[in-house]
Amino acid sequence: MGEIADMMLDGTMCQWCGEWLHGGEDGPGYPGLCASCAREERRTRAAQAQRTPEKVSCPTCGKRVKAVGLADHQRDAHGALTHEVAK
Repeated sequence: MGEIADMMLDGTMCQWCGEWLHGGEDGPGYPGLCASCAREERRTRAAQAQRTPEKVSCPTCGKRVKAVGLADHQRDAHGALTHEVAK
């Protein structure tokens, strides 16, 4: 591996942007982030946590399931097809 990659892996440099950590001294032996990248990671994780999928209640049993999985739940749990094929 390259020298920079090794320094990112041992925590001497930020694993995202390559900024020196610990004043350029040897790192703790595991990857780390600089303050700027750590803030960005926290913002990104917080935004992802707010985008939780919408849940709806199953009309048969009332269980809360993701809207996109309602048809699968009804098929698996109740043996019912939500969209019957017209014959």
